[in-house]
Amino acid sequence: MNEIMKTILSRRSIRRYEERQLKEQDLQEILKAGSFAPSAMNQQSWHFTVIQNRAVIDSIAAAAGKALDRGEPFAPFYNAPTLILAFGQEGAISPVSDASLALENMFLAAASLGAGSCWINCVIDFFEKTQEGKAMRKTLGIPDGYRCVGSGIFGYPAEQPEAKPRREGTIHYIR
Repeated sequence: MNEIMKTILSRRSIRRYEERQLKEQDLQEILKAGSFAPSAMNQQSWHFTVIQNRAVIDSIAAAAGKALDRGEPFAPFYNAPTLILAFGQEGAISPVSDASLALENMFLAAASLGAGSCWINCVIDFFEKTQEGKAMRKTLGIPDGYRCVGSGIFGYPAEQPEAKPRREGTIHYIR
């Protein structure tokens, strides 16, 4: 089995992280992988905001929990040391697909480097549907004309979960 398939088959969503921050070289490799994702007509319509400041990550979690009425404490980022917010350019051909593919590239790159990751969806509603989220976009330096697609958390895993069985009947052939 080649290395790409090994990485794909061994990658898991990590929900427990070590406290240490990603090495800068690992972070740059992860971001590079995202920037080389396929995109519709090569528009590269994504924008990423990398947050490694614990207070800022916690403030996003608290504001999102309050705004989305998720209760206290709301801890969607599982104490990961790095949060990458993914936005897609409005008016692009396929901004959701573009940014989603970029995040997947980042997840695979992280796994290949011994880091962990997990898709975090709650940021979409927070940044797109709440006044507090829309205001926070300015604070975080997110450019106008972009909509939130999702986010990923990154760090070094404190544990590596086992793969769950794959569902049957999800592939149909017409040959």
